[in-house]
Amino acid sequence: MEETVRWVSKAEAAEELEVSMSTLDRMIRRGEVEVAREGRRVYVRMQGPEYLGAEELLRRSVAREEELRRTVRELEQSVSEWRIRASELERERDEARESAAVANRPCHELEEKYRKEVAEHRETKETVTIARVWVIVLLVVLIAWILLWWFVLR
Repeated sequence: MEETVRWVSKAEAAEELEVSMSTLDRMIRRGEVEVAREGRRVYVRMQGPEYLGAEELLRRSVAREEELRRTVRELEQSVSEWRIRASELERERDEARESAAVANRPCHELEEKYRKEVAEHRETKETVTIARVWVIVLLVVLIAWILLWWFVLR
């Protein structure tokens, strides 16, 4: 596994090594640390992972906090938009239910009339059946009486 190498400014190197700038300059002159120059800037080679200073940690923390606040504002706005849309959809649903109820009212009235007519028809049918039975009974009695009179009483 490769060791991580990074180049940092002299001030950061002095802070990480916990030495003064003059001690770091002495270490550079003795060759105890490797340096690279870029114009007037001097960078010191450091081994290991990056250790962030308090100021950098604070700066990153503030930036992250602002990013999170912005995200929260966007989400709150999105939630309020969805709530508005949900209330619109609920209103549309209620209107559709009301219009369906109004449209179905004549259908329900017709169904009720149909049920009444079916009940009346059933009642009439029962009455006609009873009347037929009475007519048949009366015809049998009449025929029996006529036959009795014809054969016996005459």
